[in-house]
Amino acid sequence: MKPEVSFLNQSRCFLAALTAIFVFFCLSSPAAGSEDPSSDNHGLMLAGLSELEGTHGHGPSSLDDLEGDHGHGPSGLDALEGTHGHDEMAVQDDGVICPEDSVCLEAETQLPLRLLPRPFSHVYSEPAADSDNIVIANIPAFHPLFVFERRDIDMSDPASPGGWYRVGQSRDDHQGWMQAADVMEWRQALLVSYTHPGGQIEGRNPVLMFRDLDSLKELVDDFGRQDRAREIYQGIETGDVPGEIVSMEPQRFVDITKQFYILPILDWEETSIMGDDVRLLQLAAAVPEQRGADTLDDEEYSSQARIQRGDQAGAAMEDLNVDIVFTIDTTRSMQPFIDMTREAVVKMVQDFTDDTAARFRFGLVGFRDCIDTVPWLEYDVLNFTPELVDGDRLIHLLEHELEETEVGSGDYAEEGFAGVDEALRSDWRDNSLRFMVFITDASSNPKGDPQNTTGKDEHDLRREADDAQVHILAIHLLDPRATEDHPIATPQYMKLSQVRGSSESAYTSVDAFEQEEYQALVDDIVMEINDLLQKALGTDDDAAAATAQVQDEPQEVGQGQEAVGKLWEAALVEYIGQSASPPKDIVAWAMDRDLVYTADRSLEVRVLVNRDQLSSLAQALDNVIQALMRAEVTQMQFFEALQSVSSQTMQSPEDISGAGRLADTGLLPSFIQALPYKSDILSLNDEMFASMTAEQRSQLEWNILAKLEQYRAINEQVDVWFRLNETDPDREMVYPLHLDYLP
Repeated sequence: MKPEVSFLNQSRCFLAALTAIFVFFCLSSPAAGSEDPSSDNHGLMLAGLSELEGTHGHGPSSLDDLEGDHGHGPSGLDALEGTHGHDEMAVQDDGVICPEDSVCLEAETQLPLRLLPRPFSHVYSEPAADSDNIVIANIPAFHPLFVFERRDIDMSDPASPGGWYRVGQSRDDHQGWMQAADVMEWRQALLVSYTHPGGQIEGRNPVLMFRDLDSLKELVDDFGRQDRAREIYQGIETGDVPGEIVSMEPQRFVDITKQFYILPILDWEETSIMGDDVRLLQLAAAVPEQRGADTLDDEEYSSQARIQRGDQAGAAMEDLNVDIVFTIDTTRSMQPFIDMTREAVVKMVQDFTDDTAARFRFGLVGFRDCIDTVPWLEYDVLNFTPELVDGDRLIHLLEHELEETEVGSGDYAEEGFAGVDEALRSDWRDNSLRFMVFITDASSNPKGDPQNTTGKDEHDLRREADDAQVHILAIHLLDPRATEDHPIATPQYMKLSQVRGSSESAYTSVDAFEQEEYQALVDDIVMEINDLLQKALGTDDDAAAATAQVQDEPQEVGQGQEAVGKLWEAALVEYIGQSASPPKDIVAWAMDRDLVYTADRSLEVRVLVNRDQLSSLAQALDNVIQALMRAEVTQMQFFEALQSVSSQTMQSPEDISGAGRLADTGLLPSFIQALPYKSDILSLNDEMFASMTAEQRSQLEWNILAKLEQYRAINEQVDVWFRLNETDPDREMVYPLHLDYLP
């Protein structure tokens, strides 16, 4: 059994790592032993992050975290305007720079100015609306265009703007002219995505899209809002669509990381419902390389939008597979549970049919603790299945290769987060429901703890699991001799195993001394997954009844069934949603919450970045990490250290010393500085750094390192980058980055 010592061990691992990192970037400078240990990239970006170069506390998670005026938003945010030191003569009145023979830029953000064409608009060879001048007829609606020149732009009447834009689908060349009345300026990279809607019964309602702001406000301000909203949904279901409704999000889930769509924010208003701030958004809707307005008047779109999220109609169920990765604590005292997990898998494999055997693949990851502190543990995390394996191979691994260590690990907490982090990078198959079964009897080293080797916690890993569509079931073995650890571990694993689209968790627990109860629990979990697959494929008529069976008394078996059922439903909603289509080619108003149950968020904010922008952001944060390390070791002030390490990556590093906070240094990409959102990191200054405790500084470093690792992971995923236009080069491919991932 693990010895019970302090859970806040702040000793050897952190000091060793800090010293090693500092020595490493000292030695990796152009001249070893020189005065400037930070003049070269010291390799602190985690494995693979450097590949971003040259390639072509928790952050805000919602619109509630956007700053700026509470009136109309991004189309006229004061926060997005300004010159930022550019030549005033080159900056137009509304903060746009249009260099000769190049794309126009927003002065403050240095981002290209983009336009969203309205439906049925044309590109002309000359700035004259003559049919003989049309070079591109009916250009795709709301697909972003670059601007090369603005001529006689007059926005005094927003309903009928005057003037012309010279435009192009890529930044390499312009294609012609468009009337100002036919386009909308998209002055920032903010957009929204639909949240996971949850299950068929308890999930949220789809987003309704209103023709105008007044119609939406009238409903939101109505004391009978909930009843009126329900009536609208019922009318849509029967084909009686109210006149104020343009379109609707499909009932089935459309995941932006799998089926890319664009919902740019054009304007917003903030209001309050029962004391809770909500936002009313004007959105454009587009799907790259697709055309045609998707309104509820269109029977084809309306029919598919109304298909219930659990309805398998049109879904490729014949291609459905299931991947399960077991992530198991292999510290001392875990061997009996490893053996019982093997026995459960044996029973599962024995129950396979010829069809289901081919559909299952398995992974196996073992974790222990930080080997810098306790080297005799042999590994902190080990992936036994770089490629997923069949059931028989998993049984062999569990019997012959996955073993508990025979030595203690120094303290009680283990590197469970490292195990989850490794398991998330498994070789998951396409068209598979992805599950992780996480098994441990101890808490995980929290972010900032010297023995946390990833710099991540349950919140970071939960976001990454959502993006990867991995659903986690946590089995917590409660040792009655370590009750002080239970309040630490339980919230960690409840968050880690939160069911996507729900506030519920797939967390299960069992007394570690009741091994028969554990065997029953793990038996039930693996067999339930097998039964649910057969049910989904229509091969087991009895599976539904078995899933719905209710035990007379609470038992771990019932607990396992319930947890698996929740995860399975969320995963199946994602899979079935691949056959749904998001609305396109419309402009409408929507609320960022469920109109009936406003506590449920229906839209979340993202920022559209390309590879170059992600690379520059990673380089900036790498400099911040170097400066933090240098200031910690040399007792420099933070900004002094930052100026030193940034000397080769900034044109004027001396400007840093005069900055009041990190956001004012010019180090971070200008598009980040201009986005209207809250950030603790951007507010960092010398006084804040000096007042931090060692633990707080360590926490800050780990937070930044976690973001760097997330950037590396995003960059490595080929299938999550998208082209807005088919002619875009690789460097212009974009990714819808969570605001949580920004510094």
